[in-house]
Amino acid sequence: MNILENIPLKPYTNFKIGGPARFFCETKNTREIIESLKFAKEKNVPTFILGLGANILVSDDGFPGLVIRQQNKKIRIEVGSRSGIITAKAGATIDKLIATALKGNLVGIEDFSEIPSTVGGALYINLHYFDAFIGPFVKSALVLNKNTLKVEEVDQSWFRFDYDNSKLKTDNDYILLEASFKLRKVNDYKKYEAIGKAKEIVRTRRRRYPLEPSVGSIFQNLSEEEQRRYNLPTRSVAYLIDVCGLKGKRIGDAVLSHRHANMIVNVGNARAADVLELAGIIKKSVKEKFKTDLKFEMELVGF
Repeated sequence: MNILENIPLKPYTNFKIGGPARFFCETKNTREIIESLKFAKEKNVPTFILGLGANILVSDDGFPGLVIRQQNKKIRIEVGSRSGIITAKAGATIDKLIATALKGNLVGIEDFSEIPSTVGGALYINLHYFDAFIGPFVKSALVLNKNTLKVEEVDQSWFRFDYDNSKLKTDNDYILLEASFKLRKVNDYKKYEAIGKAKEIVRTRRRRYPLEPSVGSIFQNLSEEEQRRYNLPTRSVAYLIDVCGLKGKRIGDAVLSHRHANMIVNVGNARAADVLELAGIIKKSVKEKFKTDLKFEMELVGF
């Protein structure tokens, strides 16, 4: 394992935005993760675990610590069992997890097809697509305590999954190493139904969402309580932004997508500062019209 210095993070993010990491490494196993954490402690710098970079906005100044990118992508299905258990390392992608599960006649997580995420990132934010969340499928996991450097086995309740949230995100004291998911074991007929569903979800995503670099939704949808409090017709933040007539609003090369009103896209060489300025305009407009405050769904890194 090599620990590199001053590595640009822009190529590692979906947004194609961001300055350099002071230190950067790619780990293949738990031992290397522990070594990297020891290095960060010696240098007295913060750490950040990077997945596919799909839900983050990296500062133009970069990240002043060590970025760790897990590269263990192994996936295994429990052999000789009807339990429907599939286990994946944190570096495995959700698409690969879905494909492996379907090959083994395990279904249930097709809703997340073509969402750019690793397993680690998915559990970190409790990956969702409309009303489907990945948290309920988690059976157990192995996590590394960053303070003690000990591996702990935890169950689903440990994560305290919530909308766009989990204990991995709120505590920041743990790194996911692997997770086991409880899926449904089905016959071939049901398997091919699930494959068809996955393909239709991919077609829908490609039709609905912009193709330019983005982080997906910029803001969280409203809670049911917020919808009632402000007497709004929907929880959809995209609807509220659209009503404000902001599609196409541009700051530098950051543009509010014409395809989806809750997605800012990078149409050239946008800076993080451009995205935040545009996001600020959106928040102000929605606040003035609907009296509600928007909260970021993307995570800010290095700010």
